[in-house]
Amino acid sequence: MSGKVSRLQLIGTILQKDLKLFSRDFLFIFLTILSLVTFVTLYWVIPRDVDETIALGVRGADLRPALKALTGESEEGLELFWFDDTETLMQAVEDKDIEIGISFPDNFAAEVASGREVRVTVYVRPSLPAEITNAMTSMVREITYAIAGFQLPVSQPSEEVIVLGIDRAGGQIPFGDRMRPLYAFMMLLMEAIALGVLISSEVQQRTLTALLSTPARVSDILTAKIILGTGVAFSEAMIITFLIQGFGASPGVVIIALLLGAVLVTGIAMIAGSAGKDLMSTMLLGMLILIPLAIPAFAVLFPGTPAAWVRYLPSYGIIKAILVSSIEGAGWAESVKYLAILAGWCVVSAATGALVLRRRAVTL
Repeated sequence: MSGKVSRLQLIGTILQKDLKLFSRDFLFIFLTILSLVTFVTLYWVIPRDVDETIALGVRGADLRPALKALTGESEEGLELFWFDDTETLMQAVEDKDIEIGISFPDNFAAEVASGREVRVTVYVRPSLPAEITNAMTSMVREITYAIAGFQLPVSQPSEEVIVLGIDRAGGQIPFGDRMRPLYAFMMLLMEAIALGVLISSEVQQRTLTALLSTPARVSDILTAKIILGTGVAFSEAMIITFLIQGFGASPGVVIIALLLGAVLVTGIAMIAGSAGKDLMSTMLLGMLILIPLAIPAFAVLFPGTPAAWVRYLPSYGIIKAILVSSIEGAGWAESVKYLAILAGWCVVSAATGALVLRRRAVTL
């Protein structure tokens, strides 16, 4: 019995064939499982607490009243430790038991009150930010004026502090949580490379030529490849995101971002698979294209605004959308612009990948 085969049936048949080939690639199956286990383990092993307290060591017991008057009995972010001698204070800073140490000389209060010049030594760790060191130096100056009974040499203007953006004081994001977008994107990269290798093997073995000798068209092959790559990459990204609790306040935002990200890397995989001449060249080309796209994921690990050129990378949209939802607790209103940018890059990536693979298929 014969009949006309529909386009959907052809696409389904090609998709079944690709899934069988994909399931036989034991190397990438092993790497996928290894990546999942590694990322999940790292997420749960990395400390989840952020210590925002600065440990300040002080040598000079007679200055306790003055320091408590300046810092308060329960000042947040500052913890005082008292030392009897300078050597012990220095050793505590070197051993990283405290971040900063201030050594006041003996009879400091009496010397300052009499108007004589005194020297106060501040010990800091090498990695301590300059802003904290300057703040401690200013504290020493204020203590000196307070003990001497003088007012500060400048008048303090009235001020109003307005925090622009999200105030993280007292609620810093743990390092492990900031790595959520990186874990999800790395899973997308893994599956994209696997798809690129699959396409490359079909090109080299002229499987595409054999398919085109059937009623299947180039468009059927391209559709099957896009569905396969997007489906596999999206499913793996969803699994890792679920295991690291990365859906956040707006799961829909994260799901759409992962889906668009899967389309993005699928287009790149089609480019690498079509252009590569063998397995190694395909993997190398894919990595050269995909690894720079992970830069925005690494950029969110560090405080501050990323460089302007980072925000122009195609992957910035997916990283930012996951970030504002799973970490900052934002919703659709804050994420829609990033999703729109990501969708635009997906169209470019998928169209370019389809065009390159089409040209390679018809020239075999």
